[in-house]
Amino acid sequence: MSTVSAFLSKPYLDRPFVTGDYIRLPGGELGKVESIGLRSTKIRSLGTGTIIVMPNSILVSVEIENVTLAKKIMVLLYMDFAAVLGEREHALVQQVIMEKTSSLSGIDANSTNISDADGTGKRLRVSFAILGSQDNAIEVRKRLLELASVEIARSLSEQGIVFTMEDPTIYVQSPLTI
Repeated sequence: MSTVSAFLSKPYLDRPFVTGDYIRLPGGELGKVESIGLRSTKIRSLGTGTIIVMPNSILVSVEIENVTLAKKIMVLLYMDFAAVLGEREHALVQQVIMEKTSSLSGIDANSTNISDADGTGKRLRVSFAILGSQDNAIEVRKRLLELASVEIARSLSEQGIVFTMEDPTIYVQSPLTI
């Protein structure tokens, strides 16, 4: 069976995605399926708005995540620092947060945002999106994020950055808007 016929038969059997679905490509990029042709599939990148033309021979051999029916929980963490963060410390905090959360399954790394919460430079608001299709998957991901928070605190403490984290973490359920 040729690669093209294998791909064409797969959507009709498994239907991993159809035109209009939102998918995550192997590199982590989110996109909307614009069209599925005989030799390639066109996907509009949500990050840049450009069209990605993926050969179907590649799509049959890689893992594609269909996030169309996913639930999204926005997570807000507030970090209060003992002193105003300098440029170096702020960059270090961002680096540690990204390192400790980027490998977590279901955390949309592209949605992670770290910002000054009150204009003083002593309070940061960190937001994440947790994606999942079932409530139990969301609960597991919340727990993983709690464990990552412990690792973030440990890593920053080792660097001499002192902070407290507001408890509880705020979870806001929202529809998936990509």
